[in-house]
Amino acid sequence: MILAVKKYISRLPEKIWFRAMLFSVAAIAAAAAAEWIGPLMPYEADLEIASGSVGEILTILASSMLAVIAFSVSIMVSAYGSATSTATPRTITLMLADDRSQNALSTFLGTFLFSIVGIIGLSAGYYDDRGRIVLFFATIVVIVLIAATLINWIQQLSTFGRMNDLIDRVELAASKALRWHGQHPYLNGQPPIEIPSEAVPICCDIASGLVTSIDMGLLDETAEKHGVTVYLTIHPGKLVYPARALLYLSGEGADRVDAQAFRDAILVEHDRSFDQDPRFGLVVLSEIASRALSPAVNDPGTAISVLDSGLRCFEAFAEASAEPEEAKYSRVHGPEIEVGDLFTDFFIKIARDGAGMVEVQQRVQLCLLALAQSWPEIFFTAASEASRNALARALDVIVHKPDREDLKVRSQRVVDSCET
Repeated sequence: MILAVKKYISRLPEKIWFRAMLFSVAAIAAAAAAEWIGPLMPYEADLEIASGSVGEILTILASSMLAVIAFSVSIMVSAYGSATSTATPRTITLMLADDRSQNALSTFLGTFLFSIVGIIGLSAGYYDDRGRIVLFFATIVVIVLIAATLINWIQQLSTFGRMNDLIDRVELAASKALRWHGQHPYLNGQPPIEIPSEAVPICCDIASGLVTSIDMGLLDETAEKHGVTVYLTIHPGKLVYPARALLYLSGEGADRVDAQAFRDAILVEHDRSFDQDPRFGLVVLSEIASRALSPAVNDPGTAISVLDSGLRCFEAFAEASAEPEEAKYSRVHGPEIEVGDLFTDFFIKIARDGAGMVEVQQRVQLCLLALAQSWPEIFFTAASEASRNALARALDVIVHKPDREDLKVRSQRVVDSCET
C-alpha cells in the first residue's frame, strides 16, 4: 500500500488535471489577491483609463481562451488517436505526460479562470481604484505569458504526435530506464546467487498482474528487521500470478516472518510502465517497427529509424554499465537483466517482421555489428545469436542471390567480431 501511494504521488506531475489544477488555483489566487495588494501601493497611480479598460480586456481573454482550450483539446485527442493507429497504443502514456502540451493547456485554463474571477470581482464592486490598477498589471503579465505559451504551443503542434516525435519519446524513456539499470545492476542489490534449498518462497497473493516497481530500500529494511536474506526472482515488467514466487527468504526464522511486509515492497499493476522496466521501452519501439513493416503500411524507413533509436538505447546501457555504482542494499540479491532478453525484445522481433526486406535486414546486421565491436564484453554472445537468427529468417524469404550473399557476409562480420 505504501509503495502504491508513493508511485501515485510520483506520477502526479504527469497527470494533465494536476498541472491544470495548480495553474487554475494560482490564477484564481492572483485575481482575488489584487484587492489585498492594492492598499500596499506606496502612491496613488494615475491610470484611470487603464483601470477602466481592464474589464473589457478580461472579457476578451475569457472568450478567446475558451475557444483556444476547445481547439487544443481537440488537437491533443486527434494526436492520441493518430499515435494509436500509426504507431502503438503504448505511446499514449508518454504523450499524456508531455510537459509542453500540459503547460499550454494549463496556462489557457488558468487564464480563463483568472479572467472569469476578475470579471466577477469587477461586476460585484470587489476592487477599489488601486485594486483595479493591480488587476490591470496582472492582466498584462497574463497576456505576455499567453503570448509566449501560444508561440511554444504552435511550434509543438508541428511535431506533436508525428512518427518521429513518438519514436523520440519512446527512445528517451527506454534510454532512461536502461541507463539506470546499467548504473545500478541487480536493482542496486547484491548479485544473484544460487537460492538455498531451505529458502522460503513468498508468492503473489493477488490476481495476476505485471510488476511495475520494486522498493529495494523497503525490502532491505524489512530483511534487516527480520534477520533474513532476500533473493528476488522477478524484475519490473514480469508477469506474476498467485502460484509464482516473487522472492525467497533464507535465514533463521524465515518461515515465521510477516510475508505481507515483503509483498508490500513489490507493486503489481495491470499495465507495464517505462519507469523501472528497461525491456518495456524496447518492446514499444519494436511494436512501432512491426506496425511499419506490416503489409498494410509497408514503411521500412520507419523500421530503420527505430533500429537506429534502439542502437542508441543499447549504447546508453553499455556506457552506464561501464561505471556501475556500488551496491546499496546488502541483504537483497537482485535479479539480473539478461542482455539476450533485451535483444529478443528488440532485434529478433524486427528481424521476424522484416524478414523479406533486405534494407531492414542490412540495418539489423549493421546495428548488431556496431554493438559487438564497441562493447564485446557486454554484447558479444547476444549479438552473435541475434545475427544468426536474423540471417536464418531472411534466408527463408529472400530469394535474390546477391542479397542473400550480402546478408551472409554481414552476419559473418558480426560473428567474427564477437569471436575475436
